[in-house]
Amino acid sequence: MGVLTDDLTRLRYDILALRSARQGLIHDLERETEDRRADVSQMLAGFSKNFGAVARRTKADRLGSISDLKRTVTDLLTEVRTDLGGVRQAWLALGTPSRRTVEELTGHPRLGAGAHAEGRRSETGGKRPRAVGGEKPVRKKRKH
Repeated sequence: MGVLTDDLTRLRYDILALRSARQGLIHDLERETEDRRADVSQMLAGFSKNFGAVARRTKADRLGSISDLKRTVTDLLTEVRTDLGGVRQAWLALGTPSRRTVEELTGHPRLGAGAHAEGRRSETGGKRPRAVGGEKPVRKKRKH
């Protein structure tokens, strides 16, 4: 009985060794899994913390940009108002033409101060009247 008994004894010890190795492997896998869970939790907490910091910085940058934009728009509006005021003063300095001047320019005494310089086509025979002094006639604006 020597060889068979020795082979069965060795097989039993191999089975016990493999079982012990399998249990050790399972134990190592469980430990590594717990370590990975802890690492992932720490990583997610870091992401959350960093995301909050980035969100605060981004919000501050946007608010600063909006503030700069508002200041620029306000400055531009002030410049436009100033320019328009200068234009109004220039027009007022030119004064309004007298009724006689308008009649001379239009060539028609019935057209008042509100009439255009080119007159009506039906009154001029379908032709545009020539401007006085070699100037180009004022064109009517079309209504859209």
